[in-house]
Amino acid sequence: MKGLIAFVIQQKILMAILAIGVASLSFQMWKYQDEQYQKLLANQKVLCEKSLKDADDLIFKSRTLYSAFNSGNGSHAIPKDKIQQPGINTQLQKKSYVLIRTKKHPLIPNNTPHYKSTYFESYSKPPGGETNVDAIVTAEPLNDFEALVTSPCSPKPFPVFFEDLYEITQKHDFTADGNLSWR
Repeated sequence: MKGLIAFVIQQKILMAILAIGVASLSFQMWKYQDEQYQKLLANQKVLCEKSLKDADDLIFKSRTLYSAFNSGNGSHAIPKDKIQQPGINTQLQKKSYVLIRTKKHPLIPNNTPHYKSTYFESYSKPPGGETNVDAIVTAEPLNDFEALVTSPCSPKPFPVFFEDLYEITQKHDFTADGNLSWR
């Protein structure tokens, strides 16, 4: 009988040690995965910021994109039919475009999954105020009026209307001899 009790006690001690080991291993795995996710977030934030800055730079240097960004208002307004937009008056191909969202729409639709960070969550809310928001994205055809875009600001591709996409190089920005006509 004493042998049986000793055996049961040994088994319980072994189970407790095993449980502690499993819990420790689980914590280490969670910690490792969290560290990897934090590295991913930091990298994606850098890429997202670059995408936003590159779009801002292109818009500032392009009379056509500047006009589109400001919704055609002001002294530099360009007629909408002169602005090159994939799926509307140019062929949509899988390549980079400027995405310009109006102040009513967030950069990333709020029903699209986003990285778990307040930085990225902010792009799932309308910018509000008097400004639009823009980014460089890669687009491919989705249907007759939308493209599926990939952005470093979102972990998943999301649909956008053709009217929100613009060619990076706009013909209207160049003179006949190939020089920039403005800015």
